[in-house]
Amino acid sequence: MIYKERKHNDMRKAGLIAIALMALGWSHLFADNVVFRAKAPSTVVMGTAFQLVYSINTLADPNELRTPSIAGFDVVAGPFTTRSEQNINGQYSSSMTFTLMLMPKKVGTFSIPPGSITVNRQRYTSNGLSIKVLPPDKNAPKQAQVGGISAHGGSSFQAATNQDVFIRANVSKTRVYEQEAFLVTYKLYSIPDIVGFEDVKFPDFKNFVMQQIDLSNDRQTQLENYNGRNYTTAVIYQVLLFPQRSGIINIDRAACTAIIRLRNQQKVRSIFDDFFDTYQDVKKILVAPPIRIDVEPLPLQGKPASFSGAVGNFQLNSSLSKTIVKTNEAVTLEITLSGTGNLKLINNLPVVFPHDFDTYEPKVDNNYRTTQNGITGTKTIDYLAIPRQAGDFTIAPVSFSYFDVSTHTYKTLSTPEYKIHVDQGAVSNNSVVNNMPQKENIKLLNQDIRYIDTNNFNVSKRQSFLIESNAFWLVYLIAFLIAVSLFLIFRKQARDNANIALTRTKKANKMALKRLKMASLYLKDNDKERFYEEVLKAIWGYMSDKLSIPMADLTKQMMDLTLRERKVEEDLIQRLMELLNTCEYAQYAPAANNKAMDQIFDETVSTIELLENHIK
Repeated sequence: MIYKERKHNDMRKAGLIAIALMALGWSHLFADNVVFRAKAPSTVVMGTAFQLVYSINTLADPNELRTPSIAGFDVVAGPFTTRSEQNINGQYSSSMTFTLMLMPKKVGTFSIPPGSITVNRQRYTSNGLSIKVLPPDKNAPKQAQVGGISAHGGSSFQAATNQDVFIRANVSKTRVYEQEAFLVTYKLYSIPDIVGFEDVKFPDFKNFVMQQIDLSNDRQTQLENYNGRNYTTAVIYQVLLFPQRSGIINIDRAACTAIIRLRNQQKVRSIFDDFFDTYQDVKKILVAPPIRIDVEPLPLQGKPASFSGAVGNFQLNSSLSKTIVKTNEAVTLEITLSGTGNLKLINNLPVVFPHDFDTYEPKVDNNYRTTQNGITGTKTIDYLAIPRQAGDFTIAPVSFSYFDVSTHTYKTLSTPEYKIHVDQGAVSNNSVVNNMPQKENIKLLNQDIRYIDTNNFNVSKRQSFLIESNAFWLVYLIAFLIAVSLFLIFRKQARDNANIALTRTKKANKMALKRLKMASLYLKDNDKERFYEEVLKAIWGYMSDKLSIPMADLTKQMMDLTLRERKVEEDLIQRLMELLNTCEYAQYAPAANNKAMDQIFDETVSTIELLENHIK
């Protein structure tokens, strides 16, 4: 009995602990979903009140709200509490907002510390804010009028002058080096409301490489004090430019037609006039003046031999996949160039592999983004090589030079020297023709001179002339018949060979499809090496049959030349070469997934079908 009672108590304790843990887990889950935020305008005008709003996505006690000490502003009203609850399709949600009315006390930029609130005994903290206070308008020009004004209060429409609406072209730098990035921003300044644009024309930026900055569709307008007046501003176009030559370069003006909405101005107004105001849309041409850029040439002093036009601030890293390999095994040298500058204009770095290595087209992975400071990111280049001979080899360091715009000097970065030990591996039986030359030594075998043995050479006396005998004419006739027969046989063989070449050409597509059928079986089994081997066999075999070139003599260069002679389109030739390079690279690269192999298979079938239609 005592044992059963103890067991019952232990089970009850375990149940209570489980319930407590579940409650704790639910409370943490609930806590993770609570969001408490602060929101206010980033820019306000001196003498104008504005709202500071705290919002939370659940119900809370307003007494638990703790607003921070706000320097530079007076709290003129609030906080006002707004509560919202709704149930949509069984999904319940609730939220609350706490609004304070603030009035700036002086001009400047001020920080508002985070506020806090307690919900279910959990304290939550909002984000902080930074608010810029602008001075009030000074020397605002008198507004022109459109339409008549009666002496006793008639009405008119306010006309927008060049001081009310205009476009400015802001340039981050007006004096730069060649290839040094600088930012051009076209910003709209307006006092009346703008409802649209027409005939927008921006310069074509001759003598520059241009990279447009993506602007969000929901970008917010801001207040800005310019020449003593407060304008509503918005960035309408932003572009990063890389000058391609030195000297004075002028950027043409930008222009557009703005559609401005003007309100009817009453001389004598009542409290009801705001409900009955009328508006008129007018068009105004806005022009941003040309820009003058002074581009300095890159200095010749200290310019390294490895410099190829890179300008910015960069870092260079590299890694080698293996240092001990066997012959016919792939090795990959990965070089990563990172930093900020003209990354898009930098070519692949030259890597010199040992003479006994077969090399392939490098694989490039660009991962960069365009920012207001330049193009930032990484350029990763994978160099694939296959050693064909055993021994110890060295990959020389790769140098990269660039012009540092911050120090106005050239800098050179280098990768380390890599040593590779290659052991003799198994002999490859791959029947696919490799267009890369094999670096194998050729040995000449000497042959001894064979002398004529004259010891047993006897000369007999002539008994009669051979031409006088019947045997001579019989042999002559037989030889003649044999010659005629051989001529006929060789002629027939030549015709048969011509027919065989024609037959191979006609059946090239069917033979390729048969080879691809075997590749599809390896694709289902996810056998990468045999898959790519069969795909390459199909491509090389098809081209050999279609072009009537023996497999042993067929190379990429000969293939390219022959296809051009047969008037095959340049895009199709380039597509074929890229497909061959991709298959050769993937054959020795790390394991590919089925999706990549599926794409290669489809691309091969499509390319062969296109070639079939173009090669006659």
